[in-house]
Parts: sequence; structure tokens; C-alpha cells
Amino acid sequence: MYLQIMCSSCGHRSRKFKYDKYLRTEPADEIVKAGWNSFGDAFYCPKCVKTWEQRNGKDRPLWGKVHTRERVYQVMIGDLMDENEYLRKGEWPC
Repeated sequence: MYLQIMCSSCGHRSRKFKYDKYLRTEPADEIVKAGWNSFGDAFYCPKCVKTWEQRNGKDRPLWGKVHTRERVYQVMIGDLMDENEYLRKGEWPC
């Protein structure tokens, strides 16, 4: 499966990060190393991370690497649960 995230500010899409539920490959570290960050449920691309303080002020910092990794895991789990639901129904996701 592939995971692609979108910036909540500018709409930029990340490259597709491959992950495998059987091999336990995890794209969360790759996404953080690529410069992505998060605030709440929203992801922000490296370009928008650099301008975050200008747009939001120093009193509202981004939530950092740990939260971004956790948020990526939540998205991955949601994708896997959706896939399992399709398979349970006898359908195949497109």
C-alpha cells in the first residue's frame, strides 16, 4: 500500500510512501525526515513549515516530530481498517 499526504495550507502532495502491513514497513520516519510537520490533524509540507511562524505567530508552534509520527500511524491504521472492511465484504478496493 502507499500513503500520500497533502499539505493543509498549500495543497502540495507528498511523494507516495510505500508501506506493507506484513513486512511492517513504516513511512512515518521518512515523512518526518522529509520535513513534514503537523498541527492537530493537519499535515504541513516543508515549505509551509518554514513559514508557519509568519502565518500563525510564535505562540502557536507546530506539534513536532512525535505527534506527526503518531498522526501518520493513525492514517495508516485507518487505511488498513478500510482495506479489511472491503475484504470482509468480498470487494476489492480500487
